[in-house]
Amino acid sequence: MPFTLADTRSTWLAYTALLTLLGLGFFAGLVDLPLDTHDEDYFLDSADALADYSFFFDADKRMPGRPALELALLLQYLVWGTDVATYHLFGGLLHLCAALALARAGRAMGLDLDLALLTGLLFLVNVSHFNAVHWISAQCYALVLICGCLALVYYLRDRPTPVYALLVCGVLIHVAAAAFLPFFLYLSWRRGVPMAAPMRRYLPLGLGLAAAITILKLGFPHAPQAGIVAAGFDPLGILRNLLVNWSRLYTTAHWLPHPLHLYPSWEWVLGGIGLFAFIALQWRRSFPLSAWHAWIFVHLLPPLVLTPEYVQTIPSGPSRYLYLASAGMAGLLAWALHRLAGLVPAWPRPTLVLMTALVLCSSYFGLKRAEAISFYASGRHYLASHQLDEGIAQLRRAIAIAPATIDLEDTYVRLVPMLFNRGDAEAVRALTAALERFPRNHTLRLVRLALDSLTAPEAARARHKLDSFKRAAGVSRLVAEIYYNIGRGRQHHGDGPGAVRAFRRSLEFDPQRSQTLQSLTTALATP
Repeated sequence: MPFTLADTRSTWLAYTALLTLLGLGFFAGLVDLPLDTHDEDYFLDSADALADYSFFFDADKRMPGRPALELALLLQYLVWGTDVATYHLFGGLLHLCAALALARAGRAMGLDLDLALLTGLLFLVNVSHFNAVHWISAQCYALVLICGCLALVYYLRDRPTPVYALLVCGVLIHVAAAAFLPFFLYLSWRRGVPMAAPMRRYLPLGLGLAAAITILKLGFPHAPQAGIVAAGFDPLGILRNLLVNWSRLYTTAHWLPHPLHLYPSWEWVLGGIGLFAFIALQWRRSFPLSAWHAWIFVHLLPPLVLTPEYVQTIPSGPSRYLYLASAGMAGLLAWALHRLAGLVPAWPRPTLVLMTALVLCSSYFGLKRAEAISFYASGRHYLASHQLDEGIAQLRRAIAIAPATIDLEDTYVRLVPMLFNRGDAEAVRALTAALERFPRNHTLRLVRLALDSLTAPEAARARHKLDSFKRAAGVSRLVAEIYYNIGRGRQHHGDGPGAVRAFRRSLEFDPQRSQTLQSLTTALATP
C-alpha cells in the first residue's frame, strides 16, 4: 500500500483535525444558506411542542413521522431558536461526524487504515449528496449514517445489544436505516460465517424494525414523506429510480457535469453498468469492491418507492437520497485511487497525493456550484410562502453563482414576474436578458406582451394578441396574474392610474380573482 499508518489514537486525532480543516474550507458557505422547504415547519412544530409537550406526539402536526429527528431538531430549537446559520453549521458538524464514523466502519470491515481514512475523506467532500448537508430538514441522513456505521462496528465485534439500540434509533430518525441490517448479514455471508447464527440472533431486530416502520407509516398517514411514495407497484418507475440514482453516484461524485434537473438517457446506461458490476462482483471474492457495491445496492433500495415524477421535480435531483449510498461510492473511489497509485511503483505516494488533491479541487468547485442549486431551491420555497423579497434575493444569488448549474429558464420564469410585482428597477432588464436566453418561453413572452399592451405605440397589437387567449382557461389565468404583478409594481411606485389599467386588464382575463379585485379597490381609493 502507498502508506503504512499506525492505528493509534494520535493517527485518528490527526485525521480528525484534517477533516475538520477540510470541512471548514469546503462548507464555509453553510452559514450563508437560507431556509428551504419544511425547515420553518420544524421550527413551528418545535415552538408548539415547547408550549405544550403533548403536541410533540400529535399525528396531525406539520412534520410528523420521524420522532427521533423531531426530537433532535426540538433540542436544537431549545438551544439556538431560529438562528438559521447555527442549524446549518450543526448540520455540517453532523456530516463531519458521519465521515469519521464511516472511516471507523471501513477499518472495522478490514480495510487497511490508509484506505479507510481515504474513504472517509472522500465521503466528506462528495458532491452528489450535497443537498443532505445544505438542507436543515435533511439532518436525518447524517444521523442515520452515524448510527449505521457505529452499529456496523458493534456488529463485527459481535455485540448485539448496541446494534439493536442503534438501528432502532436510526429507523426512528429515518426508515432508510433499516437497510443496514441486510448489509450486516451480507458481510457475514461474504466472510463464510454460517448464516444460521446471525439470522437467529438478529431475526428479532428485523421483525422489530419492520414493526416500527409499519407503525410509523400507519400512525402518521399525513406526513409529507407519505405523499411522495408511489401509490402502487410501478416496475418501470422502480427501474428508472434505481438506474438514475446509481448513475448519479458516478456522474456527480466529485463534479457536476450537467444541471441536476436534467435526466439524459445515457444515465440509464451508466446506471445499468453500475448495477451489472454489483451483480458480477458477487460471484468473485473481490473485497472491498463487492462489499462497497453491496453497500450501494441496499441503500438505493429505500428511494425506489418514490414516484419518479416527484424525484424529477426536485431542484437538486435525488441528491439527498444518495447520502447513504454515496458512502459506498467513496469506498470504491478510494480503492480505485489506491490501485492507480500502485501502477506507478516508483512514486506511489506522490501519485496518490496528487490524485487525491485533484479530486479535492474538483469537489471544492463542484460544491461551490451546488450552492447555487440550494439558493434556487430556497428561492422557490420563499416565493411559494409569499415571502417575495427573500425569494427574489435567493434566485438572484443562484443566477450570480452558477447560472449553468440551475434550471435557469425556470428561475427566470419565477423571478421576472416577481420583479415586476415589487416594482424592481431591474425588472425590464431581467426580462430582456431572459428573452434573449429563452426566446421561445411562453410565460416570458406573455410578460413582454402584457407590458407592451400597456404602453403605446405597441398597445393595440399586443392587446389583440393577448385577447386571443381569453378562451384558454389556463393561459387566461396566467395572463391575469402577469397583469396583477405589473399593477402591484406600479402601486409600489405610486403610479395609481397605471396600476388601475393593469388591474382592470387582469380582471378581463380572470374576473373572479380576489387579489386583483382587492388591489383595484385600493388603487381606486388612493388619491
